[in-house]
Order: sequence, then structure tokens, then C-alpha cells
Amino acid sequence: IKAIDARGRKLGGETPLLCTPLVGRTRERLLAEAASVLRQKPDIIEWRVDFFDAIGDTATVIETARALRGAVAKRPVIFTRRAERGGGEPTAMGDAAVVELYAAVAASGLVDFIDFETDNDLEHLRRVRESTRRHGIRLILSYHNLSYTPGQDFLVDRFLEAERLGADVAMVQVMPRDRADV
Repeated sequence: IKAIDARGRKLGGETPLLCTPLVGRTRERLLAEAASVLRQKPDIIEWRVDFFDAIGDTATVIETARALRGAVAKRPVIFTRRAERGGGEPTAMGDAAVVELYAAVAASGLVDFIDFETDNDLEHLRRVRESTRRHGIRLILSYHNLSYTPGQDFLVDRFLEAERLGADVAMVQVMPRDRADV
């Protein structure tokens, strides 16, 4: 395991980082939400763009990302369109359109990380990995199980799969059912 420096914060270092998601449906709501959570001094901001009403308008997404970058200053930003199957909001965007949106956001340089699920089409994964590398954006490859917590061997395999697919950061999100799962 190696720590990643993200705008002066060590992701994967000895001290855990606090990440706060933003789910505003409009630019105004997103920026108001950012202003509110910044008072709590989170280490990282995650923009959950699947909540954003204008997700299908790339220019509006980029303009909003620019405004968000100005608002959060030096805090790292994760850009995430969580798929509905992984707990995300339903959107009208198909997977190919998401890949194009991610390419545009990566090219903008306004975010530090892009999160993409490991269960996506392998060609889409390759294209997202290619665009993040080309533009110096780190890629989080994530696995989600919202029903239960799989066994440790299975979870380790998900981390290894993310590494094999070119992740800079591997993430798993599971649903604990009892204290042992936690």
C-alpha cells in the first residue's frame, strides 16, 4: 500500500481522511451544500453527479465543476456518477455517455479523482483509465455490494481486480449485517 498525495492530503496514509459527498441537484444547491460542509473541514469532497439534474449537459457539468473547484480551493475532489445498481440515483445516461462525460471532466483538470465501478464494461473501463491517465487524474475503481458483506477472500480479490484494471485507488462498499461484518 502506498499513500497518494492529493493536494497536500495523504490518501492511504496513517491518518484516515474524511470525505463528504455533495448531492445538490442544481449548481446553486451544490455550491450552497459545499459552503455548508466546508465549515466542518472535510479532507476530501465527492461530487455525486448522478444527483445533478443537468448531468446530461457536459458544458453545464464542466461549468459547475469549475465553480465547485473555486469553492473548495485546495481540497481534493472526487467526481462520481454512481450507477443505479451500485446505489446511485437513476439517470437517463447510458454507460457510453458516462464514459464521454468522464473524458470531458478528466480533460478539464478540475477534479482530482474519478470513481468508476469495476463491474462496468471492460472497454468502458479501458477508455476511462486511458482518459484519466492522459490528463493526470487518479482513477478510483470501486466495488459495491449493498446487500451484505462478502468474505475477506472475495473482498481481497476485488482489490486485486481493481489493481489489475489500472486503479490508482481501489474501493469496496459493502452492507454490514452484524457486528462481525464491521
